[in-house]
Amino acid sequence: MGRKLSHIYTPYRIIFCIILAALSLYFESASSAEEIISSPLAPVKAVDGDSLEIGTRRIRLMGIDAPEYTQLCKDKKQQNYPCGKESLSHLQKLIANGEVRCIIHKKDKYNRDLCTCYVGKTDLNAEMIRSGHAIVYLESDYAAEQAEAKRRKNGIWNGRFMHPRLYRRLKEEEKKANKFKFISDSY
Repeated sequence: MGRKLSHIYTPYRIIFCIILAALSLYFESASSAEEIISSPLAPVKAVDGDSLEIGTRRIRLMGIDAPEYTQLCKDKKQQNYPCGKESLSHLQKLIANGEVRCIIHKKDKYNRDLCTCYVGKTDLNAEMIRSGHAIVYLESDYAAEQAEAKRRKNGIWNGRFMHPRLYRRLKEEEKKANKFKFISDSY
């Protein structure tokens, strides 16, 4: 009789073990997002307004796009100013206040870690947009921060600027045109 009962419970044991294993995998993956944390052995460095390096890791702040380092914008008086350099400077100030912790979401096409980064509880990605030193990149969770920056005329919203993605494309086209110019000059 004991043998028959154990035979009946075997399928339930198997199902229970499968459910337990699936739940274990789910909770492990949900809680094990990889992080990169700055330290004396892995110092943090701002590369530009939307990129960091922590040790040897290259990080792109996910969901934001900052003016390129060489990019100029116009202020409210229509005077050019180095908005790309100001964006870098603002990020440098933000990371100077303590340990930087970045949560990796995925890799980009340049093999950089796409991350949300924090100093303490401050979300650096959101703060760069809120301060007007970056804009929303494609579709991101920072639309409210951008609306606030626009309303308050923070940073680049206090004048006129070219979208960083368009600026990069324009610079790429200029390089191609110059390359063609040098080739045709040699004939």
